[in-house]
Amino acid sequence: MSENREFPPELLNQSTKERLDYYSNKYFMPHPHLDNAFNSLKRHIQCCGDSRIVLITGPTGVGKTTLLELTKNWVNEMALPTLEAEKGCIPVADVEVTLQKSGLFNPKDYLKRCLHALSEPENLIKHKIDYGVRGISRNDKGEIVIESRILETELGWALEQALKQRHPHIFLIDEAHHLLSVASGRKLTDVPEAIKSLANRTKVLHGLFGTYELLTLQDIGDQLSRRSLYIHIPRYSAEFIEDIEIWQSIVWSFQQHIPTDEEPDFLSHWQYLYERSLGCVGILKNWTSNALGDALEENVKTVTLKHLEQRALSVGQCQNILKTIKEGENRYAVIEGNVTNLQKELGLKSEPKSRADLILDISYQEQLISHQEQPKQQQEITQPQKGRTDVGLRNPKRDQVGIAKNAE
Repeated sequence: MSENREFPPELLNQSTKERLDYYSNKYFMPHPHLDNAFNSLKRHIQCCGDSRIVLITGPTGVGKTTLLELTKNWVNEMALPTLEAEKGCIPVADVEVTLQKSGLFNPKDYLKRCLHALSEPENLIKHKIDYGVRGISRNDKGEIVIESRILETELGWALEQALKQRHPHIFLIDEAHHLLSVASGRKLTDVPEAIKSLANRTKVLHGLFGTYELLTLQDIGDQLSRRSLYIHIPRYSAEFIEDIEIWQSIVWSFQQHIPTDEEPDFLSHWQYLYERSLGCVGILKNWTSNALGDALEENVKTVTLKHLEQRALSVGQCQNILKTIKEGENRYAVIEGNVTNLQKELGLKSEPKSRADLILDISYQEQLISHQEQPKQQQEITQPQKGRTDVGLRNPKRDQVGIAKNAE
């Protein structure tokens, strides 16, 4: 075994399950894009002002769920000193948005999941939530029970009371892009606007984690957009030298933490690993984890290129994912915007003028228009009118004279 390897050496004497669990779940790979997003989110949790909606977005497999878990751990640690004084507080709660079999989002199911996420643990049994509605109770084990016939509005009210009484520092919503998969009877912004309103009423910051689909809200909801913060976790781009260097260091780190008898050679295949993961660290981690599982099941000494190839995404899959990623990146670039165009539209790129000069310019233009229209008006007045104007007078003509003879 190489002396440079980073995993605990005793892992080599443990079971396949334990070794795979270490690499897949316990080993965490920090990298610049994730660190930048995490630091931005931490700052906003500590001071969010009136912007109580933060949207964390990026391509699939970029590490959004990893960021959510990091945030949960950090908030819980940060809140430890205050928990003794705030007995009923739950520092952070999270929920995953799911879709029904129909492929649509179900608001009632979502609200129930939120209430379960905020349900008090055993140590808060003396600080129960007063939901203020019928249809929510507890069983013999103290678990929350929600009746199926309860109305959506009642569930919304109960969630508001739960947030006010538990007052988390942030309420995290994973797979938040599913909120937009609404039935035809609802507006696309109904649920996000309801979350914004709930965040304002309860003073609780809401963090929505999702794919680039979340950026749709930028186009259709100006109020939601104004009160929101966007945090972007991009993929690593092979167009930039810096990103390639970072990617190679990530591949090297993964290589060092693979708990096999012999160290695999991932770095020699960094370009192939980039190609089939599209520069997304989450895809790379899942891919190499599956390859490790195959190698451990075969009881071989290390993970080889063959293991990687049999677990790689197909070219067609990569092309489909990349197309979606490119569209999302372009949409995010529009949100970031062109500062020069913004300055032009705001008048910052032109020489300022006096408001009095502007009034004179407008007055002159009005006079010019009036002068141009005057000859046309005079022409309409002097132009002779067509048709008879001497109503009641006979037209001049020759009258018949003499007496007409009767025809024989």
